[in-house]
Amino acid sequence: MQRSEARLAARRIEERLLWALQHGERSYWGVLRDGEAQADAVVGALRALLDAGEVATKEDRFVLTEAGRARLSALALDRLVDPGCEACGGRGMRLKPPFDGVLQAFRERLKRRPKAAPEFDQGVVTPETAVLRLSLLARRGDLAGRDLLLLGDDDLMSLAAALSGFPRRVHVLDVDARVVAFIREVAREEGWDHVSAEVYDVREPLPAALRGAFDVFFTDPVETLPGILLFLSRATEALREGGAGYFGLSYLEASWSKWRDIQRGILEMGYAITDALPAYQDYELEDIVALGYPVAQAAPVAVREPDVPFYRSTVFRLVLVAPPAPRYTGRVELDRDLYYDDEASVTLPR
Repeated sequence: MQRSEARLAARRIEERLLWALQHGERSYWGVLRDGEAQADAVVGALRALLDAGEVATKEDRFVLTEAGRARLSALALDRLVDPGCEACGGRGMRLKPPFDGVLQAFRERLKRRPKAAPEFDQGVVTPETAVLRLSLLARRGDLAGRDLLLLGDDDLMSLAAALSGFPRRVHVLDVDARVVAFIREVAREEGWDHVSAEVYDVREPLPAALRGAFDVFFTDPVETLPGILLFLSRATEALREGGAGYFGLSYLEASWSKWRDIQRGILEMGYAITDALPAYQDYELEDIVALGYPVAQAAPVAVREPDVPFYRSTVFRLVLVAPPAPRYTGRVELDRDLYYDDEASVTLPR
């Protein structure tokens, strides 16, 4: 990125943060949520605002100064009212029947769930997010009567899908044996013969029986470039001709340059990108400070555990419009670089 382009990108984040802060003080986590950019870029913009005296600290909170208000006024941003929809949180989707009832039943099934495992880069979405995913699939014609593959399911979306009564089949592939055992246990208790799960490491070839066996996939993959393209490759192999796929991609751990590279890889696999729904997914991340995640250590002040769902991601919808061309088909030798790169901030270093 040229210096002038980098400065423009930084100013954009700075001005977004100033605009958000005029509506009230923010925690560090609120600032990250409002920044809507890769974590290092947001923290850099925050530090620049502090150095310029346009933002000040109030214990572990950040507040707008008079200098910051003056900058906003010069840009006329002090007149801008948030145009986002408060009712749906900007998603464009709300839980309506039958999915509001699915959420209530889903919460009950989650009470015994396994705790998220950082070693597998697990960070679960909120229950509402998991059900909102299903509502989206249903609206796009990708749920009722469909064979659904979930590549990774620490969110336990499979259980919510079964509770909805819409999919014909739900199959889970997950590297965590605890998650697989829990899904099998609940499916057995509920009598869900159409729900199945197996332990699977994405670095291994996709089982032959699963190739071309599904109408739809959903995956919320790791966000390294080789990792996400590996997940999408395995899911692509599993799709039937004309199938659809969904995946999540964050701002915090993926720069716009990485987004471009991911999108290029998607197109090369034979997809059209039909939807990109920003900030559709909220995550419940625990012990971010206690475990020393890089994003917590980068804060310019001492911080407490998150007070808001600061990690959000965009949901992409893809449709196969050409013969599938996954980038990877055989075994792939990835270790640290599957989970971690220089943009990772909510992933523990390995």
